[in-house]
Amino acid sequence: MPSPTPKPKLHIPLAEKSSPFFSKPYNPSQLSPIPDNSPETKSNLPSESPQDISEGGDVDCQTPLLPPSPGNLENGGMGSYPFPSYQYGGLTRLKIALRKGLPSSLIRRGLLLLLVLVLMVLGLHHSDVRQMALSSSYSSARIPNSDDLSTNDDLSRPYKPKRPFKYPFKLSTPSGVKHKSIYSNAASEGKREIDIASDPLPVTASLRQRLDAWRDAPGGRGEVEGEVEHGGFVQWNLEQCDTIDQQHNTHMIQHSANIWASVNRTSLHDYRMELINHMEGVLESGEHENYGEGRGIVMVAGNADTLLRVKWSLGMLRSYGSELPVQIYHFPSERPNDDDPIRDELRELGAELVEALGQTRDAKKNKSYHLKALAVVQSPFREVLYLDSDSIPTRDPAYMFDAPNYQRLGIWATPDYWKTSANNPIWSIIGVKCRNEWEMETGQMFVDKKLHLDVFLLIKYMLENHEFWFYFSDGDKDIFRWALLALRKRWAVPGRWVGAAALPSGTASGDFCSHTMLQHDSWGEPLFVHYNLLKQIPSGVGRGFSWGRTKQLPLFNTWPATPSTARLDEPSRKPADDNKPGLGDVDCDMLADAQEDGSARAPAKEMIMRRAARERGVKVKYHGGWISALCIDLEYIDPRPEDRKEADAERKAILEAQNPSSDDTPQSEGSEEEEFVGTIYPDWEQSPIEVVQWRDDVNLVDFERKIYDLGFKPSGPGF
Repeated sequence: MPSPTPKPKLHIPLAEKSSPFFSKPYNPSQLSPIPDNSPETKSNLPSESPQDISEGGDVDCQTPLLPPSPGNLENGGMGSYPFPSYQYGGLTRLKIALRKGLPSSLIRRGLLLLLVLVLMVLGLHHSDVRQMALSSSYSSARIPNSDDLSTNDDLSRPYKPKRPFKYPFKLSTPSGVKHKSIYSNAASEGKREIDIASDPLPVTASLRQRLDAWRDAPGGRGEVEGEVEHGGFVQWNLEQCDTIDQQHNTHMIQHSANIWASVNRTSLHDYRMELINHMEGVLESGEHENYGEGRGIVMVAGNADTLLRVKWSLGMLRSYGSELPVQIYHFPSERPNDDDPIRDELRELGAELVEALGQTRDAKKNKSYHLKALAVVQSPFREVLYLDSDSIPTRDPAYMFDAPNYQRLGIWATPDYWKTSANNPIWSIIGVKCRNEWEMETGQMFVDKKLHLDVFLLIKYMLENHEFWFYFSDGDKDIFRWALLALRKRWAVPGRWVGAAALPSGTASGDFCSHTMLQHDSWGEPLFVHYNLLKQIPSGVGRGFSWGRTKQLPLFNTWPATPSTARLDEPSRKPADDNKPGLGDVDCDMLADAQEDGSARAPAKEMIMRRAARERGVKVKYHGGWISALCIDLEYIDPRPEDRKEADAERKAILEAQNPSSDDTPQSEGSEEEEFVGTIYPDWEQSPIEVVQWRDDVNLVDFERKIYDLGFKPSGPGF
């Protein structure tokens, strides 16, 4: 009894060109069984007509190819790939041909095949091309493997092998010399490539050197020998980021989990090379050298009530005597009417409205995400202070252009409340191991474009394609950090971690309701009031009830340390560390990957090491949003693993037994108390977080009164 006709899913004849198997085959060389279902790949697939779908069936690109239909073979029909389209096997046909004599057509085909093989060997010399099995069929039609198949190929033409890979740019090494990189001597130096890749290049390094280092970094090199899959890279990430789960940006994890799970080393290579190839075009055009001159402020505003917020911010700025010129960029569709009073008001405040020509606002987004970098790039200023419309200076910020850490690195950026997961594939894409550091909050940023215009051209490209790149960043903010790390650069940070500025009193959902990020200058003094959540509180906030107190970390600049501000292995005497960077000259590496003793990726003064250790225990939580305003509060957790807690407790008990405290020894009358210089062990259960009142800070005491005098309204429909 003949077998029933097989389902279309199990029968894939050669003529079925529209089958999804041929339009997107599974790559047998991938180590990961996960298909590449990224949005970018999906968007490049050809659209299928209804006829195509009905003819191709529901073939699964992951389904193994099955044997030919028994019924088809019994009826003398064509078999299914990879079986030949005739009844006899290859060996049987060869025996028949030898008995009958080789026909001239077969000889010609054999010679032609030999010639093709010789040309392939010569053409593919020194290239990484896989061996391809030749079909035993004499048919001229051939099935390419998945590495050689593009979704744009015309499958009706005979298959042609790929040409050897060539870089689309000129390498920095001379022609004929094997390409060398900063990783070439890693093994002989006893270093891992990933550790070298995670370090910065000197400030003076060229864009050429930065792109070469990025391209050759592990994680996104594609199908090359020794490359790891995404899971292997995550293992490297966990070396530093295995204890930050309570500080994760959980929104990004929830939003992007499916995309993160679908990547493999081939897709990671594609994503990396997309960015590198864009920057190769920047390098070739020299666009990164058009950095302008002078200093100025750049803002982005236009949607909803953002121009009003800019007016209040500039009113505060001019009240301090600031003379910095200001440019405000907006989408053409947001251009205020010629008779709109806001135009004259902004002009009187020394601000110029600038249309971002050729740009279209994303109707699905409330924010002007992709104008930030474009505004910095197109502005005529060499040195830029970028400000969000809801970030208001507490005084004239011009002095920050002369801050030591900005002068040293050429870029100064502020921290956020969260840390990035080790599972985020962006670490593989940029080839940098996960950094245990706070994410970046870009509501305020100082930039020297002569040093970093290349970074902003990369950011601009990523933000113009933000629908994809936001899978790796919660909005625009961390795109800036990814671009800096990808180009092996570092940035200056404030002298104090971000403060949580709050209402004067609690709400129904909690005693402390923070709605504002208080960002400090290089020395730890309040400089920017970024009221990002305040404008979403619908009612109940007004003059006298908007701000009142801040939760923050101390400066750690007092000696000796207190139990709550000390670090592990605190020295018994004040160290002579004046030759190391300290307050005013702090950069991100002095805090990143900090251990319990405060040692981080870069050396720093004792006070900075205390800060690095203590920041590891800060935890941010949300509350409210249903019975009260959406609020943020700060908590403190013991950052040590359990085994470390036990070992530290035993060591402390032993040392206390050997050196009994003399706190109870009475002081003789009239004698001065000597400064304590013994070792202080941190009390990790005691939080270093302090609550300070705005009325006690010279920079904040009059802030609320001044801004309300300008007509300030705390809430509004815009973002």
